Amino acid sequence: MMKIAMVADLHHFSRTLSDGGKAYRLRASSDQKCLEESGAIIDAAFDNIAQSDCDAVLIAGDLSNDGEKVSHEEVREKIRRLSEKKPVYVVYATHDWCCDGNAKRFEGDKYDNDVETMTPPELREFYRDFGVSQAIDEYVTHLGSSSYAVKLGEKVLLLGVNDDQDGKGHSGYSDEHFEWILSHVREAKKNGDTVIIMQHHLLLKNISMLINKGQIIGDHDERAEALAEAGVDFVVVGHSHSQRTTAYRAKNGNVMHQINLGALCGHPSPITTLTIEDDAYFIDVARLEKFTYDGAEYTYEYITDHTKNVLLGILNAAANDKQEFVDRLNGIADTVDGEAIGKFYPILTKLASYALNVTVGKAGKLVNRLTFGKGIRKDAIEKIKDDNLMDHIMDIYLSVFDGSMKKYRVTDPVYIIVRDAVSLPKRCGKALKIKALEKDSVKKLLGQIAEIAEELTNPSLPDNWHCVIRRS
Repeated sequence: MMKIAMVADLHHFSRTLSDGGKAYRLRASSDQKCLEESGAIIDAAFDNIAQSDCDAVLIAGDLSNDGEKVSHEEVREKIRRLSEKKPVYVVYATHDWCCDGNAKRFEGDKYDNDVETMTPPELREFYRDFGVSQAIDEYVTHLGSSSYAVKLGEKVLLLGVNDDQDGKGHSGYSDEHFEWILSHVREAKKNGDTVIIMQHHLLLKNISMLINKGQIIGDHDERAEALAEAGVDFVVVGHSHSQRTTAYRAKNGNVMHQINLGALCGHPSPITTLTIEDDAYFIDVARLEKFTYDGAEYTYEYITDHTKNVLLGILNAAANDKQEFVDRLNGIADTVDGEAIGKFYPILTKLASYALNVTVGKAGKLVNRLTFGKGIRKDAIEKIKDDNLMDHIMDIYLSVFDGSMKKYRVTDPVYIIVRDAVSLPKRCGKALKIKALEKDSVKKLLGQIAEIAEELTNPSLPDNWHCVIRRS
């Protein structure tokens, strides 16, 4: 038996880069991840892993927040301490070499980009002790990044793959790089080994291409078929910050599973364990229950509230404070013009206030009034009519990240209301003969929205937190 602990998207942010002022607060409030708290969260998670009975640790990329050298120096020291207890293997990714030039230092109400970062060749040497130095083979990409092959156990092969660029404008692997991967997979399967690929970007969609399009590698359909056909058992990925396990069956019958790890420094702060036994694989997820930050103890609810506040913070600002609303919008990204959007504040503040305070009953009645009673099932509305609508929206929003920790039954009023709501445009279009809704592009969009809703609420879908896979 072998147990492997897995985490991803540490996004460690050095506190030396922030004075906690307005600029930092705006940046932090727009991000699902906890930034200044990231070091404390990582320490707590690593302590848990060090004390566990796992045999090895995988860290699937985005070790630093935005490639800041000081953040790398601090997180490498944390990894080094963990490696004194357990063998640790890492891959690094786009956030580790600041591919978008977005590394920042925050001071007062301003930020600067005068932050030293690291290049892929530098990262290859910097993290050599956590994969490459134990490797039986290494492949250096055109970026100067490293992929490596290492035996985790007598019958387990790990391929730590850098998939930042495929040479065609997407994340992924060049043809030469892919042949290197396949050659190791084929050789390992001749020996009857379990094969695990660890990379950062998605190989398979985990919710819908409407969400995953920018998170998945190029040529993913062809690459997935070839890898599954060759016999890859697991692909461990991060990047989407979403906890999901997804199966893919190749044409030759081989089944490959993608384990998409949620972000350690954001909701649900998961630590995933893959247990390999003779007759089965077991995937179990545990959330980080608590961590200590600045001498005070915090629970997972602090991380969850931070993630929720990305949406609730903007809505509350829109409902109550125009300047804070504009500032928060400006803090989301350099491309967002808060002042321009703020011109619509008189309308937006009424909409935000309504959204924050409306009950399911009032919202349902409004929809049914507009659709002549055909929109949402009245009996479902009646069961939760006094509930705050935003509370249920938050639960579904969190499901994007946590793999639907909150389960619904087919008879649950929330499931029924969501199903009715996403099917409403299609039903109305058919009843009213709206030609615009018959366009292929619109049909595709509506289908993708329905797919997302189904993934986030459907009780028949696999449990993303506890999974048993029988070995053939």
